[in-house]
Amino acid sequence: MRGFTKIEVLIVGIIALIIIGIDVFVISYFNNKSRDIQILSEISQIRSGLETFLMANNFYPISESPVELNDDYAGTEKLCFEGFKKLSDPCQKVILSTVPNFFVNQGNIYKYKSTENNKNYQIEFTLQTNFKELGLKKGTNCANNLQIITQPCF
Repeated sequence: MRGFTKIEVLIVGIIALIIIGIDVFVISYFNNKSRDIQILSEISQIRSGLETFLMANNFYPISESPVELNDDYAGTEKLCFEGFKKLSDPCQKVILSTVPNFFVNQGNIYKYKSTENNKNYQIEFTLQTNFKELGLKKGTNCANNLQIITQPCF
């Protein structure tokens, strides 16, 4: 009865390591892609809420300098007809009961600023992967009331 040679064992080990390495890379890529899809969905929800605010007030929520959304210190945890507020503050009418950010506990940050006398806004966010079909690249991107572009807002 013949056993395996050292070369055969080494080749099988190398092939196994290559397969594991490819799996780790693919899983990481798809995790980042799913995270980015969630982020783009949340940006869409925030933009929709801001359009509702605009229809009620004829201007976007006032913020002369960039402010982090979902920040209890800045008071931007929810969007009401009166503007951004803390979750504990009362609202006349709620537009977004919480500003969406599924990954806020993992360091995901959205920054908001109103521009052009509150007739426009900018939301800065970061993607981990490219979206060629949307023209978006990995890194910092900027959404406003007209479009989403691949460049920092601020």
